[in-house]
Amino acid sequence: MRIARIFASFFLLVPTTVWAQDVQVRIFAALAPQSITITATQGEFRWRECPACADHAEYRLSIDLSPEKTAASEAADKRNLYFTGNYQIIPANGPAFSADFPLHIERRETEFVVLVSMPMEQYVQAVLAAESGASKNDESLKAMAVAIRTYATRFHGQHVQDGFDFCDTTHCQTMKLSSVDARNRAAVKATQNEILFYQEVPAETFYHANCGGTTAAASEAWARVSEPYLIVHSDSFCPIPGELKWESVFSADEINQALHVAGISPPQEWRSIEVESRTASGRVGRLQFLGGTPARFSMSASSFRFAVDRALGWNKIRSDLYEIRNAGGKVLISGKGSGHGVGLCQAGGEEMAREGKTYREILNFYYPGTHLGTSPIQKWQSRSDERFELLSPNPDTDAQILPIADRILTENENAIGWKLTFRPRLQVFPSIEQYRDETGEPGWIAASTRAHTIRLQPIAQLRSKSVLESTLRHELYHLLIEAKARAGIPLWFREGLALYLASPETPESSVADMAEQQLEMQLLHPASREEMERAYALARWKIRSLIQQFGKQKVLSWLSVGIP
Repeated sequence: MRIARIFASFFLLVPTTVWAQDVQVRIFAALAPQSITITATQGEFRWRECPACADHAEYRLSIDLSPEKTAASEAADKRNLYFTGNYQIIPANGPAFSADFPLHIERRETEFVVLVSMPMEQYVQAVLAAESGASKNDESLKAMAVAIRTYATRFHGQHVQDGFDFCDTTHCQTMKLSSVDARNRAAVKATQNEILFYQEVPAETFYHANCGGTTAAASEAWARVSEPYLIVHSDSFCPIPGELKWESVFSADEINQALHVAGISPPQEWRSIEVESRTASGRVGRLQFLGGTPARFSMSASSFRFAVDRALGWNKIRSDLYEIRNAGGKVLISGKGSGHGVGLCQAGGEEMAREGKTYREILNFYYPGTHLGTSPIQKWQSRSDERFELLSPNPDTDAQILPIADRILTENENAIGWKLTFRPRLQVFPSIEQYRDETGEPGWIAASTRAHTIRLQPIAQLRSKSVLESTLRHELYHLLIEAKARAGIPLWFREGLALYLASPETPESSVADMAEQQLEMQLLHPASREEMERAYALARWKIRSLIQQFGKQKVLSWLSVGIP
């Protein structure tokens, strides 16, 4: 029997903005600590098992993944620990971190996840200290402070699916709270709350160490990013202090090992590597391996660089701006610059500041067409019914989606036999442009899901294409699937399930099979709409075949137990 929804017509109106005042950062992200010691640096610190639980006072506490190795304490086997006070936290395999920010430590199977919540401006200081340690000029520091703050605003929640906003590695922005000095604090204070906007949306302010004399377009590094202010242009400031040139030599065994660790299988007994194509800025776009089995193998230069640097050292291939030679069984790579080359070049910005340019001029040069501002124009409002939260600038109009989503979620739950245990958020964007800019998705992606939030193009747009209900059904299946999926379940399986469950009666078209590793990559980073559609069709076909062979409930059970 269905319970009447007595609160269905009640809505709570809460104005909010796209602005984030605090950020939650995972520290020690690269270390995966398995034991931790926390000591009080002033008085005593306090910990509790949950935000509303009673707290405990301590001067020192050591915790280990094996509770029997933890000093006698009520905290020994707690899954979550919340700390306040002044503390120093020391992992067994890394440097200490001292602060007085709220601290949350989560025990997972193989590591502790350590999270600190800190005000935005102090986060900017810590990142500035890490990312601009060699800066000698105040104006270049100010430019970097604005770029860092804008990046943090635009990509706030980058790790929301993991339960925090940012990590402390180069995947997001590195930070060194202990290295913050008076110059960092002054640069952040002088630019307090300033961020760059493009058409009233926070800009994607990528930055790098040295462009080698030419910046790169964003699309050269990330296929889905094509902002008009992240373009190829000559940078006459960067080479003035002297071009950053580098050279590295690799054996075939070193390259093979690095690629295998990254999950890439190069040809057997390949003889040479050559540049297959270059980007508009002159950087290597794709490489080809010749003379092996298969006789020709192509891969992106960025994938090659990340694989080699991760395995052999992060300064081995410092950028994709290089020449490559093969001699004596060795591969010689000679290049210049450091980093992806997109956005602000720190070497060029430093030279501009030395020549008397202001931070505003530096930002205008590297992000042309953007403008400085201190507050977002777009305001979001929240409304809720019994099952969903709606986030929209136009809630009176967009609330029409709530009863539709309620019905579809109930149908989905009944179809697979389990229910959501949380209240999802439906975020409806007022325009395709803002959807694209804030989510990073291309305009042909109708919706996307991050953690508990389904992000949708304007309802009128989805209705005009007759895809509103099918889009909601697909994304709500994603929420249900991700709620059950154990770690390590491949994307093709989860995506294929959502596609099949959303429209099981859709006839299959012919699909070309490919290796699961290649399918995963195309789903994660499709180069085009056509490539994504082919990957979707194959994932869906694989799931249909499995369900025909083993039955729907058996295949669904693999989400929890793993694919046999």
